[in-house]
Amino acid sequence: MIQRKRWLVAFAALGIGGAVSATLLFLANPARDSVDAYVAARDLPAGASLGADAVAIEPMLLALHPSLFFGRGDATMLAGMRASHDLMSGQLIQRSDVMDSSSAVDLRLVFVPVQDVPAADPGSKVDLLVVGGTPDHPTVIPFALGVEVRSTSPNGLILIVTSSQASAFVYAANAMRLVAVIAEPGAAAGAEGPVSSASEAMAAAAQG
Repeated sequence: MIQRKRWLVAFAALGIGGAVSATLLFLANPARDSVDAYVAARDLPAGASLGADAVAIEPMLLALHPSLFFGRGDATMLAGMRASHDLMSGQLIQRSDVMDSSSAVDLRLVFVPVQDVPAADPGSKVDLLVVGGTPDHPTVIPFALGVEVRSTSPNGLILIVTSSQASAFVYAANAMRLVAVIAEPGAAAGAEGPVSSASEAMAAAAQG
């Protein structure tokens, strides 16, 4: 009888130990925090179609909000898109990395010198503001909001615009004093307004 009790205790201990081990393995398994997301299957140039041969599904540990990338089930949507800038093999494809196929036909690159060039990754969106007026009465006026960046240099930004916008950007690059404001990934569209006095600047700042 005593021997039987000892066996029962041993089996119970093994059972509890196995359950604890399984729980620990589950908690330590990074796959439980991963999601299936689309990545570039190879290096893709700007404008490349994102069909089935250009993308792949990979399990990834993501801190991003799901609305910022493409998951399983988005294959049809991606097939109608093109890369908005160069993508490296294995790179997670975010919403900011793609554009509608019809948009790729009319894209142009334009260099715009800006003051104090901010750090901006390819695919980032910038709001361009014009600093004007006089030393006694300076003004800041929005010129273009949500413009996509192709690349940066110490002297300015190379931006992606349409052919109908290109002449306006060339004019601004040569005749206007521009400052760029970088939008955070996934941020809402810019809402900057004109400022032409200290009181307007303070009122606009207070809205944040």
